[in-house]
Amino acid sequence: MPLRSRNLLLAAIALLLLTCNKSEVEDPGIDDFGYDYFPLEVGRSWEYEVDSIIYNPVVGGIARDSFRTYIRETIADTLPDNTGQVLYRVERYYRRSDSLPWKPEKVFTLSRDEQRATRTEDNLRFTKLVFPVRMGKFWDGNAFFDDSRIVFVAGESIEMFSGWDYRILEAGAPEAVGALEFEDVVTVRNADNRYLNDLSALLNLRVATEKYARGIGLVYRELDILDTVCEFCCNFETGDTCRLLPWEEKAEKGFSLRQRLISYQ
Repeated sequence: MPLRSRNLLLAAIALLLLTCNKSEVEDPGIDDFGYDYFPLEVGRSWEYEVDSIIYNPVVGGIARDSFRTYIRETIADTLPDNTGQVLYRVERYYRRSDSLPWKPEKVFTLSRDEQRATRTEDNLRFTKLVFPVRMGKFWDGNAFFDDSRIVFVAGESIEMFSGWDYRILEAGAPEAVGALEFEDVVTVRNADNRYLNDLSALLNLRVATEKYARGIGLVYRELDILDTVCEFCCNFETGDTCRLLPWEEKAEKGFSLRQRLISYQ
């Protein structure tokens, strides 16, 4: 190839590469990783209204205890972990009525790096979000602990985290949560085994969903963690009669929870 032609070819390739790189840098989507769905700074505070139902086996049947509580979570301080990463220390308070004083309940930590947002609570480390936030992205949010661990609810043992599989169902959509409206919300499905056609899905319900608003953080959470052996409803018959019953009628232990943001700062 003549020298002049070769030089022209090299110049054309260099120009093409420069154009591609420039396009990538100027793409507005490449800079939006969605970190502000999980904002962290000392002084931030969130208040939630929480409705719960606990299913408790008693003599002759199942007791269903319903109650409402209010919780407040406030970022009080920062501290480094053993790798030097900044952890945000969160103090959690609760009360049974919005007219009662707040009582301290527990302390946990939040953290965020370029790849993930993490919540560590009761010695369990959850990966709540992964970045960049994109619809359809999935990950193992419970990878840092054994998901077969036992949790006790009303004295009954449950494998609460069995089969969880995190996935972003929607991102950037407007949504109303109670009296509050948000312009940009990401919905994360933590677990949903309702459509599995096997015996475990008949005997164990695992549904968990969280919603995060841009610039605010967690605005909604729901959990349905229920088990049955079809004893009280169907005399241990696990056929169609038990399978077709609503979980509210056949659940024998576990709980349902709905947590809604009511104020923040």
